[in-house]
Amino acid sequence: MPRATPAATLLFLAGMLVPGALHAQGENALPMPSGSFRVSIGADWAHYTNRFGTASPAHPGQPDGTVEPIGVDFGSDSLGAQQLTFLVPVQNQLRALTGLPGYAIDIGNTRLVLDASVRHQPIRIAWAPSSRLAFQVMVPIVRSRMSAFLGLPQDTSTSAHGNVGAITPTAFDPFRLSVDSALRALRSGASTGPTGQLQAKAESALTRLSPLLCGLSNLASQTTDPNSPCFGGPAPAPFLPLGTSVAGESISVQLGRAQLSYDSVRLAYQSANVTIPTLSLASAYALPTAPLDSTALRALLINSGGIGGDSLSEVVRTGIGDIEVGGWYQLANSPSWRSQVALTVRLPTGKMDDPNNLIDIGTGDHQLDVEVGFRNDFILNKNLWVHAGGRYAVQMSDNLDRRVAPWYAPYAPDSSLANVNRKLGDYYAIDLVPNWQLDDALNFGLGWHYFHQAASTFSYANPADAIRIGLPASDLGLATSETYMRIGAGLTFSTLERFEQHRARLPYRVTWSYNSTIWGRGGQTPKSGVMII
Repeated sequence: MPRATPAATLLFLAGMLVPGALHAQGENALPMPSGSFRVSIGADWAHYTNRFGTASPAHPGQPDGTVEPIGVDFGSDSLGAQQLTFLVPVQNQLRALTGLPGYAIDIGNTRLVLDASVRHQPIRIAWAPSSRLAFQVMVPIVRSRMSAFLGLPQDTSTSAHGNVGAITPTAFDPFRLSVDSALRALRSGASTGPTGQLQAKAESALTRLSPLLCGLSNLASQTTDPNSPCFGGPAPAPFLPLGTSVAGESISVQLGRAQLSYDSVRLAYQSANVTIPTLSLASAYALPTAPLDSTALRALLINSGGIGGDSLSEVVRTGIGDIEVGGWYQLANSPSWRSQVALTVRLPTGKMDDPNNLIDIGTGDHQLDVEVGFRNDFILNKNLWVHAGGRYAVQMSDNLDRRVAPWYAPYAPDSSLANVNRKLGDYYAIDLVPNWQLDDALNFGLGWHYFHQAASTFSYANPADAIRIGLPASDLGLATSETYMRIGAGLTFSTLERFEQHRARLPYRVTWSYNSTIWGRGGQTPKSGVMII
């Protein structure tokens, strides 16, 4: 049985934000007594709303490291088919039906405000079979949260609103029935009506009006009647141009001309004592009067059949992170220098973010890492010592499903989902922490932390997906390199020395620290603050 020591009930915070990220200000290279156990329980909170961005097609001249909101790529001054590529067929249909070849769908000035936080609760159990060698297992309980507010302008009179509005498909049932009646009447007149010019007149009107009327009918509400003259058209659009927009006015003009053409045939047949029904085409096509709002936009992203993603609302994930197993060997333990070399294997036990959710954060990377670290304490005098540490990790390859798109095009359609081979970039980190021993129990430290991770690489598991999707899998690796510097401060209260001297009832150690990211590069590096208790 291992013998009890003052370290047997040790409590101290040494949480990690992400694999290989900064350690608490309370890190040190103290050895564990031979045969002892150590239990470490804690929590760290990381919070960020901004990132260190880089140049993109939307901001080609932006310097690397520019601070910007993490949801910036979801917004646009005129959100449309350029960002939501599944709207391209709808936009092409509207261009053809309105006769406006330059028409562009504009949902409006859209902003997605994101607020991210990740809480780790690492539970560490360490055992030292000797004073030089120790083994450790760490199980992190992770809660990740992404809050989201999808905003469109509230003032309906502002020009920041778009040129399309939500529709109710059943509201266009009268128009669809009128179109079916009109086209059937023209078809009948062209084949069985009075011979000569009247049949030719009906045939000409049928040829001219069918594409327009069927196109507009199916755009609003696709018919399910196989006997309908418009059966089998393209899928209906999720919205239509505002009646007051240029496209809406063009549709009204086109329908007005169609009404005149139909009435011309009807009156000509009436003069020949042949009845063709009187129909109202233009007034039955009720174009929307109000632009899309945030609720309609969320519904569009869920139900469009193109994105099939989350509604861009708050997402919370709770679960086990990537479990770590490893140990360290004490290289030195002198009055002026303590040193350890550590080996950590990080297991793929965490849960990745969902490729069908556009903003969620996973509980881990879910792939195997191997990390080697060095921890050194340089004791300058009884009141001042400096901790210097460094780590390097090799991240192994894995295989997973991802929506293939570059980081600046987050509205990736569900058709872009593919199985890919992933190799996360290797990383290294440096920690430098001068510590002042204020008394035999209280310690104050200032920390400087540097972290760099190389860019990740991706390739298709099935090479045929490159042709199906039309983008290289390497697009997933763009702007995945991450470099940052953090500074922080921390306080440690420890009763270990007092317990050895029988001046404290329990041996424990508690650390509090806060670290702020002051500099970053890479394009997607969070500008986070991390509190560890």
